[in-house]
Amino acid sequence: MPDLLRSEWEKLRSIRTTFWSLAIAVVAMVGISAIVAAVHTGTSGRGFDALSGAFTGVLLAQLAIGVLGVLTITSEYSTGMIRSTFIAAPQRRAVIAAKAGVVGLVTFVVGTIASLASFFVSAAILSSHGIHLSLGSPGALRSVIGVGLFLGILAVLAVALGTIIRSSAGGIAALVGLLLVLPTLSQAIPASIRGSVEKFLPANAGQAVFLHTDTGSLSPWIGLLVFAGYAVAGLALALVLVRRRDA
Repeated sequence: MPDLLRSEWEKLRSIRTTFWSLAIAVVAMVGISAIVAAVHTGTSGRGFDALSGAFTGVLLAQLAIGVLGVLTITSEYSTGMIRSTFIAAPQRRAVIAAKAGVVGLVTFVVGTIASLASFFVSAAILSSHGIHLSLGSPGALRSVIGVGLFLGILAVLAVALGTIIRSSAGGIAALVGLLLVLPTLSQAIPASIRGSVEKFLPANAGQAVFLHTDTGSLSPWIGLLVFAGYAVAGLALALVLVRRRDA
């Protein structure tokens, strides 16, 4: 496993997709948090949740991270490099686990740093207009760390989807469906049970750790745990299929 982890790290750091995906995620998080803070300080700010506003950019950054996770594995399938990988390391499940672990860890580190930067940028803009926000504010530190955990888990889920579908377009479409389409389709559910269903959807559950606008959502850590459950289930299925199918 140590050799596989080093190998996957070298692959990840050597492709352009990694740099651009992470860069887009960071710019989106910091830039959008600054815009949201500036817009709300320019108005009355009534009803504005300053803490949630600091992490609005995550909603766009998650797409960049998802694309990175999917392409990490599907690019090997599309080029045929996956055959060489499995010849060099016949333990296919260990290869996928190492890939998911490396991508998840790198995303967690970068995501946490970007989350911290977004928080301080937003806090600086807000403080100039008399709205005070610090890491000592209720839920602030949890949200900063939670964003990193959310993005790291999302990357693992994306790797799992890419392994299951083995197509870049298909994997990205599936990820977008889980994150963006499912919440929209849930509007067709009868109102009497809609709230109970919506809070367990992947995106809603995971984002509960840093977004605080919906009082009917899961508690922060329970929501993140539910989201992690989706990632674990997806990775388990991926490990079963990668063993049964030809490369």
